[in-house]
Amino acid sequence: MFVTTSFNPTPKQIREARTLASKLGVPFIERKRASLNELFSELHQEKACIVTKQEWRYEDIQGHVFFFHPNMSILRIKHLIKGMPDSFIQSSGMEQGDHILDCTLGMGADAIVSSFVVGEQGRVVGLESEPAIAAIVQHGLKTYDSKRKPVNEAMRRIEVVQADYDSYLRESPDCSYDIVCFDPMFRQTVKESAAMQALKPLANPAPLNKWAVKEALRVARKAVLLKERVVSGEFERLGFQVVKEASNYAWGIIKPREGAW
Repeated sequence: MFVTTSFNPTPKQIREARTLASKLGVPFIERKRASLNELFSELHQEKACIVTKQEWRYEDIQGHVFFFHPNMSILRIKHLIKGMPDSFIQSSGMEQGDHILDCTLGMGADAIVSSFVVGEQGRVVGLESEPAIAAIVQHGLKTYDSKRKPVNEAMRRIEVVQADYDSYLRESPDCSYDIVCFDPMFRQTVKESAAMQALKPLANPAPLNKWAVKEALRVARKAVLLKERVVSGEFERLGFQVVKEASNYAWGIIKPREGAW
């Protein structure tokens, strides 16, 4: 992987690109007039992060493109403002002032909705194990303008931590969060979901392990949540009770006092 800019970069873009390259531990390459395919060929590389005037994004030689967008979180927050239910919020019992640990941040939609619900008195920490995703999503959460004040405020409050959840949970004190949630990458993503298809080449494909669930139950005061497909067998394997089903996925829950760990 390498980091570059769009054509005719501003000094700000160049500074951001150099900082990003240093953070990722990869080279910064001046774009000049070269196309990405030319850079891929010249550098014998297949992946790049590009700093543009509008956003940071990832592209690879196979044509996958990933950039931050709040996606369905905008509509979900709009529905919550109107008093409509949200399956994640209902399943978790999340309330204003809660502290939330999102162990699989990804594109950040659940973290954004969580941040809106818990408000200024709450806290949302999003863990992302993959450095490029963490950097792109963190930058997007701090800079993206949704044109909606509640969404922007929710995004700005999220704390992004580049870490795997095994290590982070192991180092977290008992009962340090109200809710811990996991949304691992599905083995088969929804083909119609362009955002998920773009994220998949970058995402960590490892399935959730029982040790992490056990640690999450130690860290959570109220509940541990898992988003998965009902037919995957993961709820049964890991001891979650399904509480909300949608067309393509479901939420499962374990409450710490009920966990058989």
